[in-house]
Amino acid sequence: MPLKDYQQYLEQIQKAVGRAWADSPVLLNLPGRSLACKVDPNYYLAVEPAFSERVAELTQLDIRLVRETLIRTGNIITKGPDRNPVRTIGVTWAGRVHNLRVAFLDAGFIDRALVFYGGAQSGMDLADMSILSDFRQDLDEFFEGKTPLQALAFSD
Repeated sequence: MPLKDYQQYLEQIQKAVGRAWADSPVLLNLPGRSLACKVDPNYYLAVEPAFSERVAELTQLDIRLVRETLIRTGNIITKGPDRNPVRTIGVTWAGRVHNLRVAFLDAGFIDRALVFYGGAQSGMDLADMSILSDFRQDLDEFFEGKTPLQALAFSD
């Protein structure tokens, strides 16, 4: 059985995300409408499973392969032993609180997709969305051993 070439799949995912964003910028950074929003200079918050499903559709890869590629290349945050990237957290935008199932994506991964394949001049600015401070301790534990979310990602 041949080894999977995760770099090939990763490039395929980046191309698909960049091109899809170029066709429809609403794909990213519009809270309540987008599949992923930049909440920290280092991380995008992706609505799950919608984000993975859309990427699988765009790349014509199986959703499990999309998720496995993002996990194995370190572009989606996980914590052992189960390596499940999905968390349920409270977020706020436009003065309203929403509970969402999300995963955290490396911002460099998404921003490179936009620049290299979407024609963007640079990566995204932060979205007008924040994580409720009530979830900070849980997320600090989840990000243990990784670059933590900055205080600006949270609100009361």
